[in-house]
Amino acid sequence: MQDEQPLSEQESLDLIARMINKAKCDYEDTAISALMWGGVITVCSIVAFIGVKLNMPALDNIWYLTIAAVFVQVIISVREKRRKRFSGYTDSAVGGIWISFGIGIFLLSYYANKFHVPAANSVFLILYGIPTFATGFATRFTPMTIGGLACWVMAIAAMYTTWPYDILYGAAGAQLAWFIPGLILRRKYQKAKKGNV
Repeated sequence: MQDEQPLSEQESLDLIARMINKAKCDYEDTAISALMWGGVITVCSIVAFIGVKLNMPALDNIWYLTIAAVFVQVIISVREKRRKRFSGYTDSAVGGIWISFGIGIFLLSYYANKFHVPAANSVFLILYGIPTFATGFATRFTPMTIGGLACWVMAIAAMYTTWPYDILYGAAGAQLAWFIPGLILRRKYQKAKKGNV
């Protein structure tokens, strides 16, 4: 068997740097989920608002788009889980937070529809802020932490805003909590992936 040449100091450092960059790229979030949910909730909120203003109640059915988005989210989650080779404790904790959020949103939606609860938009915004803030805080991703705080500020503002204008806070919350942080994460992911090629 041929003797292996020991790596020089520079080759060792280069190898370590490549391995760290590869792990970092693998750990980076693709941000597809944040972009999707930011877009879906924004579109649903704006269309629902237009439906109220134009007295077209059928446009309120746009919220069924969120059910389709749940199925897409499951597919995204399965694919990203297969793609990732590195998964830390934070990933599991954040995953549990978002599953809890999804169940909470479903139950609140069911309750609001069954009992015709008006102005539930503030409560939705409060819920939007919880996993967003927790994710940003746990991952030290400031744009998402700020997005969570923004949802809570908008929840307070929505309490003092007449219906249907309070619906628009949902669109703003989705943009600040998910879509804009998603754009930032996506750029970071693409940059890390490009540097890894």
